[in-house]
Amino acid sequence: MESKASTKSNFGSKGWLMIFVAGLMFYFYSGMCTDGLNTIVTNFANAHGVNEAALLSWTTPASWIGLLGSVACSWFIAKVNSNRRAMLITAVLGGISYMLYGVVTTLVGFTVVTALANFFGMGYCWTCANALMASWFPTKKGLALGWATMGQNLCSATFVILLSLFMSWTSLNGSFYIMGALLVVAGIFSFIVMRDTPEEMGCAPDNGSVSKEELEANRREAEAYKSPWNAKTLLLNKEVWLIGLGFGIYIICNVACISRLIPRLIMAGWAPAKATGAMTVAAILGLLGSYTTGWLDQKIGTKKASIAYGCWYIVTLITCAIPSTNLYLQYFSVFMIGIAIGGIGNLFPSMTATLFGRYDFVRAMGVLNPITNIVRSFAFVIMGAGLSMTGNYYLAYGMVAVLCVIAIVLVACINDKQIGK
Repeated sequence: MESKASTKSNFGSKGWLMIFVAGLMFYFYSGMCTDGLNTIVTNFANAHGVNEAALLSWTTPASWIGLLGSVACSWFIAKVNSNRRAMLITAVLGGISYMLYGVVTTLVGFTVVTALANFFGMGYCWTCANALMASWFPTKKGLALGWATMGQNLCSATFVILLSLFMSWTSLNGSFYIMGALLVVAGIFSFIVMRDTPEEMGCAPDNGSVSKEELEANRREAEAYKSPWNAKTLLLNKEVWLIGLGFGIYIICNVACISRLIPRLIMAGWAPAKATGAMTVAAILGLLGSYTTGWLDQKIGTKKASIAYGCWYIVTLITCAIPSTNLYLQYFSVFMIGIAIGGIGNLFPSMTATLFGRYDFVRAMGVLNPITNIVRSFAFVIMGAGLSMTGNYYLAYGMVAVLCVIAIVLVACINDKQIGK
């Protein structure tokens, strides 16, 4: 049983700085690779006379190409033994890639830039930021991630507004240049203040209290460590597939609920403006969801918290699958979705860190990120199939609820004893 003190956010000033760095990376990735596309696609199509539907259809294969970024970044970190350097390179190149939206004018150009943005985003966010949290907070990773992943929710509430503001000040292309430059600055800032391990800054993991001799021994151990894991051994490991498939389905639940929130509410009789406002409310609720999930992770353990998260999503999906215009039911569904979207961003890397530890986390994520994201891509297939068969999303949400039950079983089968260093 973990102590009550373990649920306190006493990370220390340097630990909080690392959480802030990770939060920045979550913010920019969410804005540039997911949330921002809500306005980028339409404005790019109007500005350059490109078919909007075609742009949308090519964002998915572009994001698949981006999955290679996680593999490449994991390989680079293992090669040079520096997560800090990898974050600098991928963040700077990610910012430059985003600026290229202001240069290209064709469907092909848009697809290439989207692929590049996803490629480097999988590096600075899903690999580097998560690895930073796993290294600094090996036993309080869930709680630390609960704070760091708030960057995603803040992004959902503010990124499009900022992009529109920059657009009004300059132009569409100007907004791309400014936002890309901000990511470059964030990457340089992270390189200046960040260190791969707390020992490098004279701190103990989890803001613990140890002697200088122990810190030095930890630092030497980290530098000398040789991981026994590679792509082949990871792919042959049962827990890898249980995590990848189980949490990949959880991400399907997340994408299905948030991506179709506005259309579903409009079908239920809401005005477009009110339905759009519900998205902002859900994003703000996600801040509470991020912290609550992280706290629960720390209190009862990652596996139990992940099972509880799946049960929450089953209720959420059922509320979305009920063909009703009842106002209170719709309000309840928005609340449930808002809390839920704040959880998956920390439970998935937290489970990976639970099994693979500080030193093997990066290698494991290099394999797990592609698996979960391939599974995630089927969310749009399911929602589209349900819509074409019934003309609404109720059947699709029922199908996702069944998948969520399967995900809970997969997660429950994970042996959460540490197998990495």
